[in-house]
Amino acid sequence: MKHLQHKKYWSLLASLMTVSFFLGGCVSRNTDSFSYRLIARPISQLLEWFADIFQGNYGYALIFLVIIIRFLLLPLTFKQQEAAIIGTEKRKYYQSYLSQFQAKIQEAKSSEEKMLYTQQQQAFMKENGISLFGNMGCLPLLIQLPILSGMYMAIYTNQSIQEYTFYGLPLGERSIVLTVVFVLLSVLQMKMSLVTMPEEARKQQSSSMLFMPLMMGLFSYSTAAGISLYLVTTTVIGVIQQFFINKFIRPRLVEQVDKEMKDKPIQFEKFFNAATPSTSKKPKEVNPKKATKNRNAGKQSHS
Repeated sequence: MKHLQHKKYWSLLASLMTVSFFLGGCVSRNTDSFSYRLIARPISQLLEWFADIFQGNYGYALIFLVIIIRFLLLPLTFKQQEAAIIGTEKRKYYQSYLSQFQAKIQEAKSSEEKMLYTQQQQAFMKENGISLFGNMGCLPLLIQLPILSGMYMAIYTNQSIQEYTFYGLPLGERSIVLTVVFVLLSVLQMKMSLVTMPEEARKQQSSSMLFMPLMMGLFSYSTAAGISLYLVTTTVIGVIQQFFINKFIRPRLVEQVDKEMKDKPIQFEKFFNAATPSTSKKPKEVNPKKATKNRNAGKQSHS
């Protein structure tokens, strides 16, 4: 179980570093490229349209575009968050049983015994609807990556956005202020999300709570302030969503899982006992045969 959690953590970290590398130097700024025509040009046109609505304010145009994107992703985001909360709460009930399987797998003296316990663990998880990978909740992030890359290209190829100053911050230049705000908001959002995790998982994620925002902060500082403004806005919305989830949705889901676990007891013994090698009864079968043979021998000697 711990191995899987660490694997999930490093996969997510690798994804974030890939994003930083991809957006930091590998996104084409060529206005004739396919990626620009497909993603960046529509985003640039939307920003121009919204800027006209806000009397030429490209900062408000960026913020408004982020709000629209997050609003469209809202159903998917809440669905992923609900699945994550349900999975976390169920794992609190199943963790002790899975630990018993893991202990037996590690103590197994043969590959056959280890395979037997592994198979029974998988059957136990299937019977009780346990999924180790069904609640990662990365889909909303993956959907936003093309949008972020398109935003990157749009800002760096749109001269009007590059030259615009939003409350004293040139959108085409780096901004330490927006970077610091983004890092602080990211730490706050991660702290709020850790509330839904068990104590053990919370301790394991404590290091990533600082490391990951710092990594993304370095990316934010290496790009234009327009990108940093995008990141700050989407993180503010994420904090608001997380507050709503923790305050209203999580208590309802916790109560739902508790009721489900009470109404449907966990099926464990039949899987664990099926994997436990049974005591052999062959010695008890051999003795009677020897005794019979001895009795026959006695009869022959008397006869």
